[in-house]
Amino acid sequence: MEKTDGVNATPEIALILAAGLGSRLRPQMKTPKPLTKVLGLSLAERVVCTLLGTGVRRFFVTLGHEAKTVRTHFADIAQRRGVTIDFIEAENWERGNGASALAAKNHTGEAAFFLIMIDHIFDPGIAQALADNPPAPGEMCLAVDCDKDGIFDLDDVTRVKFDDGRIQKIEKLLGDWDAGDTGVMLCTSGLFEGLKHAAAKNRHGLSDGLRELADEGQAKTVDVTGMSWLDVDTPDALREAERRLMRDQGRKTRDGPVSRHLNRPISRWLSRYLVCTTVTPNQISLISWMLSCVAAGFMAVSGYPALAIGGALAQLASIIDGCDGEIARLKHSQSDFGGWFDAVLDRYADAVLLFGLMWHEFATTDTNLSIVLGFAAIVGSFLNSYTADKYDGLMAQRLKGATYFRLGRDVRVFIIFLGALFNLPLATLGIVALVMNVEVIRRIVICANADTK
Repeated sequence: MEKTDGVNATPEIALILAAGLGSRLRPQMKTPKPLTKVLGLSLAERVVCTLLGTGVRRFFVTLGHEAKTVRTHFADIAQRRGVTIDFIEAENWERGNGASALAAKNHTGEAAFFLIMIDHIFDPGIAQALADNPPAPGEMCLAVDCDKDGIFDLDDVTRVKFDDGRIQKIEKLLGDWDAGDTGVMLCTSGLFEGLKHAAAKNRHGLSDGLRELADEGQAKTVDVTGMSWLDVDTPDALREAERRLMRDQGRKTRDGPVSRHLNRPISRWLSRYLVCTTVTPNQISLISWMLSCVAAGFMAVSGYPALAIGGALAQLASIIDGCDGEIARLKHSQSDFGGWFDAVLDRYADAVLLFGLMWHEFATTDTNLSIVLGFAAIVGSFLNSYTADKYDGLMAQRLKGATYFRLGRDVRVFIIFLGALFNLPLATLGIVALVMNVEVIRRIVICANADTK
């Protein structure tokens, strides 16, 4: 769809409908629906964090069922996340989500605003797609998914029939339909006119208001097929939400082959449990580093048993090192310091692991070659890490998010693990030195060629 001259291409306001009872999820709930936890974060906090990434800083939340508890929870989110959240008492919330939305009529002003259901988890790209295709004054835009086979609960989805980007029909029981309603939309104050007209006919659903706008040609669609979204309104959907969130942790384009095929499946399994605890990503980074130091200490000790134990602990530390980023993403707690702190600890870990291996070989054979290869391996490892940012940035720009060939820390730690397991410390130092330094040269050539084009 081509861009139009909309009201506001970068909306900073969102209206979250959080007044409902959530009856279909209630058998599994001990708290109001907005407080339902999905991998360490409530539905409420997930919605806020997702929209934060698109530039939203002010939120309006409609309250109804257990309003006091929900208000307190959102107030805590506002304090921790540094956002503004205003509350709207939806007196007629029991009539339907349209009535809840209509309660916000005099609060959102004339600027475009996102309207989100509290129980929807969605890719931030959906909100960005809407922001890139804003509605004209008096209109609204609904994000729709045309992949019918990919919709989780096909029997419950609100179905949309559209033509040339305009909604023609919208209801759950449509026989002839084109797409599913994702529950994410970008609106203007015109939405409230549609809701008022629907309420005058004693129809109080949000879809009722959209049908009124559709009849006036003021309800647009934005195709977001391929982007993830889920309506978490049943126990099965809650489990599916957790499965999808964990699955998405394995899609890092900067993962090397060992991380992608060995470390990541195990670290995701660990993160699935750690995310429900109070442990922080920085604490996990520190634990991984400490475990690497213990591994280096074992490898420095004479004898094969200690060497093998040290190698196994090094690989375990490498696996755990993947959990910090996964939990940071799951809990929306990424920070520049956290990434930098993890990188610093990784460099220390690399140095002590290779030094431990070098010391083991030197103490056993008294050969100076172990020192030379150990030095070359440490230098290659450091330069491999130093060149990673420029190389990764170039590959990401070229390949637009696709995976690419990458030899990094996951490979060298795995080589150390195998070398210790097979009692080949000298050969391991030589392989790490050769592989890491050759990889650095390869990156230099690629980046140099890119600069000359």
